[in-house]
Amino acid sequence: MVRCWKLPALVTVAAVVAAGCNYAYAPFVTRVDGPVVLTGADLGIVGLGFVPDRALAFRWDDDGVGWVQIPVQVDERVVVDFGAVPGNNASPGVTGTIYGSGVDRGVTALVYADAGTWVGADPDATIDADDEIVVLSRDAGPKAPAGAPDPAGVAFGIGKEMSLVDPDGGDAGYVYFYYGQPGADPSAGEDHVTYTFSLDAGTYKDDYLRADGPNPESSTVVTDRYSMGFGDRWITDELRIGWGTGVDILDGHKSRFSFGTCGRSNATFAAAEGAFIANIDGPIRAIRSYVGANSGPLTQRTEYFYEDRYEQVTDLRVHAIPGVMSFWDWSAAAGGMTYGSSALGGTVVVDGIPDAVGTGLAAWEFLAGPQGNVTMAGTFSGSFVPTLEQVYVDDSTPPFAECWGDGDFYGAAGQAVVTGIPNTDPALGAHDTFQARQVAAFWPTNLNMSAWAPLWAADAFQPFDTTIVDF
Repeated sequence: MVRCWKLPALVTVAAVVAAGCNYAYAPFVTRVDGPVVLTGADLGIVGLGFVPDRALAFRWDDDGVGWVQIPVQVDERVVVDFGAVPGNNASPGVTGTIYGSGVDRGVTALVYADAGTWVGADPDATIDADDEIVVLSRDAGPKAPAGAPDPAGVAFGIGKEMSLVDPDGGDAGYVYFYYGQPGADPSAGEDHVTYTFSLDAGTYKDDYLRADGPNPESSTVVTDRYSMGFGDRWITDELRIGWGTGVDILDGHKSRFSFGTCGRSNATFAAAEGAFIANIDGPIRAIRSYVGANSGPLTQRTEYFYEDRYEQVTDLRVHAIPGVMSFWDWSAAAGGMTYGSSALGGTVVVDGIPDAVGTGLAAWEFLAGPQGNVTMAGTFSGSFVPTLEQVYVDDSTPPFAECWGDGDFYGAAGQAVVTGIPNTDPALGAHDTFQARQVAAFWPTNLNMSAWAPLWAADAFQPFDTTIVDF
């Protein structure tokens, strides 16, 4: 049985039935795209000696059921030095820096801990202040009655009640956190995402070329709503949408300075120095985080994969550059789909024939067709204000090189910084900061995407209002 949550009225009963969805319960918080990420400090459990694999979460059910366990995921984080790029690929790795060089660069970052990379496990094996605790808003329930007994399987009566309120309005939902007995299962028997990191050469610590790539992969992320494939660090080259026909519609998610140059692109990033920070496969989300982009060896991208939502966070750390762009370049298999955006004010057909689409920055975009529907939005933050433009190229015989991929541009869409970017590399001294965040979500094929995309985008970057008290 595919368990689905309440979808808005724009989703028809036919779409739900076609997806094989069954309602296990009617959620109190109806935002369909709603991970909730807290820290140990937020929950007030620092110093209690709680270990991640005994974290438990529950909702209350008023229909005579009482406590119902829901999935919770703890991702540990640690502050580490980036380390120096190894002098050659034969340099042995040493746990404790991102590059595993054993040499501190003098620049640190708070990153995800992973015993499978040179970052290593979190030295504090308990849930500490900066570790992240993740639940899904759709799993929230009504407020538990005062005096309700502790759920079965908890170690002792230290409970935390979290109320969730959508800033746009609606009823509050509640999630309850406890510490489980030995052998507890934080996943509640559910697994919404499967991330398989598969390095073609072997294992990461033994075989990854940190000084000079490439490092071909056959890695995948699979959920009920979509799947993605990865050919290397920085190379995302497969996307299939579970709501649709399942065909691969992606040529690549691409980055470069401008359409006029291939001197720097995902292909050159992967061929140069680099390292993985973390490859995490959890019940609620998977995390793929890495560094190394040519002369920006500290430039970092972290990708989050939820059942129905994909997030990408890029921290630019590089010397001054003339600009940068990031866009989804679809393949010919996306032919016949429609593209729309808030700036376009309508739709165009993805067919490899150029369209008159302006450069006004879009608050949201979508791609829709029998292959599947996807919404996209982006936001930027930092210490300076860049000049941004929308990019869109639908041309099977483009006037400029594609740099890598199939040689065509089908509905390639994204954003570009078109003015100079100052130094953002902390290793070079005084520096600015720049972070780009992109979100995509995947939907049934019979949604009216022109109506649904702006509703989704209004919530895409908006966190819930949360209040946490002892229970």
